Amino acid sequence: MNARIVITGIGVISPYGVGPDILWEKLMAGESGLKALTTFDTSHIQCRVGGQLTDFQPTTYLNPRTVRKIDRFSVFALIAIQHALQDAGLLIDGKKPLWSQQEQAAHRVGLCIGNNLGGWEFAERELRNLWQGGPREVSPYMATSWFPAAVQGNVSIQFGIKGIGRTFLSDRASGAMAMIHAADCLQRGRADIMLAGGTEAPFSPYAALCYETSGLMSKQAVSGEPTVYRPFDATHDGLVAAEGATFFVLERAEDALRRGVPILAELTGWASTSDGYDVVQPAPDGQRYAAAMQQALARADRRSDEIDCIFAAGSAVPSEDISETKAIRLAFGDVANRIPVSTPKSAFGNLFGAATPVDMLIALLAMQQHIIPATLHLDEPAPGCDLDYVPQKPRPVERLDTCLINARGLGGTNASLVMQNWP
Repeated sequence: MNARIVITGIGVISPYGVGPDILWEKLMAGESGLKALTTFDTSHIQCRVGGQLTDFQPTTYLNPRTVRKIDRFSVFALIAIQHALQDAGLLIDGKKPLWSQQEQAAHRVGLCIGNNLGGWEFAERELRNLWQGGPREVSPYMATSWFPAAVQGNVSIQFGIKGIGRTFLSDRASGAMAMIHAADCLQRGRADIMLAGGTEAPFSPYAALCYETSGLMSKQAVSGEPTVYRPFDATHDGLVAAEGATFFVLERAEDALRRGVPILAELTGWASTSDGYDVVQPAPDGQRYAAAMQQALARADRRSDEIDCIFAAGSAVPSEDISETKAIRLAFGDVANRIPVSTPKSAFGNLFGAATPVDMLIALLAMQQHIIPATLHLDEPAPGCDLDYVPQKPRPVERLDTCLINARGLGGTNASLVMQNWP
């Protein structure tokens, strides 16, 4: 099938709050979503800053009994998906999905989720109960709450989804892989509706330590300053984590038009490659990363000069920033000098498993508003980083119709997606 794949619903929880409006408002104001981590003892790690959603009451959105049974990363996903379904006109009276009235319809709805860590906040609490009080003190929901695919089960049960189900663990490219697989499933006719995105809740002692041992987290963040996530800046020294979730409703354009719902954007191209270089470091030459971008452009039937903005992976790991810049230059040639390269996640942190979906959401909002969000904390570009990174302030533009969104994970996992405005 050569069906066109479109977005008809969005749902997001970011370090700023619930919904796309507050995310966009804070980005336009240049307000940092990073703060010193306070919900657990950070003395054992150096990255003591993150994009943490504080003053969040999950029972405002979910039944208290449900909240007690699941980890925070599932909470985020359930709320974001509820909002995406509502946005796409797929809920009856704001509650049950349309397919709940027809068994066969539920078989044609699928789910693809990007995640990394799973639910360690829940797991650590119950392990503590085990050592302090014995097996009887451990929650009976331990087995179903913490592992990375737990959210897939929770979402499927909550919304009666009985079609394709996949959970992707590809580090910071997890959400990109989820989006790619969902789009492929629709084009191949394996589903009629796909819910796709990512969720992450990395702020617990063990979860934070897992990332710290990669050697890729910011060491400047030991200071607690909210400006330490600095992609492409001369002082960049590593990642800063964030929590949240972003999910989309994807459909074939013909189905969305038949339903009479607004189409928010079209996903026109996607590709993934592997460096085959090292278990942690990306290949410094950027060639396979560039190949992902070129393949995504080819699938979208777009020339390099038709891309209006690139949303970078922007890890702030020096070797990754430099090789991403090289990859963009390889993929776009002389055109690279004229294309803005934005990393809005510099304002609120890297959502890891949900990093690409939130970048896609921001790109969608940017295309609607014709404003490119800024790369905050970029005072002076690092050596080897010589593109237009849209530093410090959002940039209004006349044309913003087509964007490339990049993703990259440990071990040289690369992905790129092309998204454009619906005519």
